[in-house]
Amino acid sequence: MLTSKNQVAAMAIAFLALAFTAAAAEEPDCTVTHPSTGKFYDLRPLIRKDNDQDWTPDTGADKSMDFKLNVCHTVLQEELDVKNPENIASWGKKNKGTSLGKLSKNPFFRGDNLLLEYTNGDDCPNTNGNYKKSTLIRFLCDTSVSGQGNPYLLSNNNDCNYWFEWRTPAACSTDRPSGSNGGGVFGTIIGVVVFVYFVGGIAYNRIVHHARGFKQIPNYQWWIEAFDFVKDMVVILFAKCYRPKRSQTYHNLPVDSEINTLIDDDYEDDEV
Repeated sequence: MLTSKNQVAAMAIAFLALAFTAAAAEEPDCTVTHPSTGKFYDLRPLIRKDNDQDWTPDTGADKSMDFKLNVCHTVLQEELDVKNPENIASWGKKNKGTSLGKLSKNPFFRGDNLLLEYTNGDDCPNTNGNYKKSTLIRFLCDTSVSGQGNPYLLSNNNDCNYWFEWRTPAACSTDRPSGSNGGGVFGTIIGVVVFVYFVGGIAYNRIVHHARGFKQIPNYQWWIEAFDFVKDMVVILFAKCYRPKRSQTYHNLPVDSEINTLIDDDYEDDEV
């Protein structure tokens, strides 16, 4: 049977888990927060779309294959020469075109390495369709490069797995964008708090204290007292704001000193 301390601890753990889940769910596409440092990274400046051209990685001395890739977006080149051209974010051509990975908008950290991976491309050669081609891009923070830099082919494993390195200022930590998204995260967390408090508290009171009706509500007596306090305050404020005014017909009546003076004058007249 749970004690009150255990109840509070369980609710706190549940709240934290749900809050972090809610915050993660609100993370914009193509951005990521480092799990250890809490720093925010935004790769959206690298997205090519509309009238832009795809990124063309530098292959060094190896000119046997041409590449096109995009970041958190499908490649823009229309003639891909592949069976399934949908959602291709990395593409290569050696004699004919081949998909090197499907679109992903979720960069991630592996240690301190900022990565973006495209998987489930075309079949790897000589694998009977058991393995699919993939692309892994490692982003390095570098403010010395021109513009946003350019991806560079590091390695190719049996025409199956392709590794690129990209030195770019977009891979440097930056401020988290403010605006509607922050408000959405905050609102979600508040909603999670209320949900965990009431649902968890009701479940606890039903199971442990066998409460029924309104007494299932956590801290029921406190809520009743709070309601009574608010009600009393509203009544007091209402009474002060709407206190009835004196009737205007009484404003011309003499005050007590004037009445006494009149009485004294009448008394003197009688004596004369």
